[in-house]
Amino acid sequence: MVKPLYLFFLAVTPFVVEAESFYEYEYEVQEITLESDIPETILEMPSSEQAASPAKKWNHTLPFYAEDIVMNGYDLPLPFGISFIYANVQQDMMLTDLSVGFRDSEKVDIDFVSFENTKSNTHTPQLKLDAWLFPFMNVFATIGKVSGTVGINFTIDGNDALQQLNIDCSQIKNKPVCNALGDKALTVEDIEANLTGMSYSTGMMFVGGWNHYFISVPITFTWTNMDRSETEGYISNILPRVGKQFLFNNGSSLSLYIGTSYLKSQLTLSGSQPIPGTGESIDYKIKQENADKWMGLVGGNYSLNKRWSLAFEYGGIGGDSRQQFIANLSYRY
Repeated sequence: MVKPLYLFFLAVTPFVVEAESFYEYEYEVQEITLESDIPETILEMPSSEQAASPAKKWNHTLPFYAEDIVMNGYDLPLPFGISFIYANVQQDMMLTDLSVGFRDSEKVDIDFVSFENTKSNTHTPQLKLDAWLFPFMNVFATIGKVSGTVGINFTIDGNDALQQLNIDCSQIKNKPVCNALGDKALTVEDIEANLTGMSYSTGMMFVGGWNHYFISVPITFTWTNMDRSETEGYISNILPRVGKQFLFNNGSSLSLYIGTSYLKSQLTLSGSQPIPGTGESIDYKIKQENADKWMGLVGGNYSLNKRWSLAFEYGGIGGDSRQQFIANLSYRY
């Protein structure tokens, strides 16, 4: 009887951050973080005794060419899967190119605001559906609800603000604002804003294995839909990892792995923010990019049988600008 070499795979939806500012304007900013996937089963070469046993039959439509694989003594995962995933992610963000408009006017670049130490903390439950298209290739899609907070720190350069706002400090009526801003810098720290939105992902994963060792390379693409804003741009994530599986006498198994995550997020967020106490609003646009592209990670998967598995992953090795924890419960059929 062929011993299956189980792996697992999990997806972390991108994480989206909506940030609100201080002073006269309110901004909304978005952060997308990582998505990861790991296979649930890797092929294992049969022994000579196994090869002599009666050939197996594959009673499922997918994956393609599965009949040829199992007739040669290999074992395959069940073709379809449904997973519930929870992820908590903390990440540094870079916010640039802020522009604002008023009463549907053309947006004007704001150069006198600089963002520093912008951090987000997001929580994302999500649902994932997947299918093995080929024995070495899995395809998947996810939908998730994003919630959390973002902490913002920024500095306003007084002289640049006076110049860009065309404030003439020679006029007596402008003396108060000129005295407040001239040759000064205003620093605003530790603002915490709430965030909410939806994220959608699709991707594919390539897998391979030998003996009880395995390698997997998930590739994920993400789109987002934030409340009170419009998002343009893309998020791509590649997560190569290698590991080993340990089999137990009761038929369960534990797979442990190490790997890395490459995340590239280039987004532009646009929207309209009401001005408190008035009937007016400010139109805004701001760009967001993740501070660090690379992150090391470790994880594991405990498979009770071919249908049920529980996975976990921790990311943040090699730096503290991005940290994440992911848990995943999967059912295959």
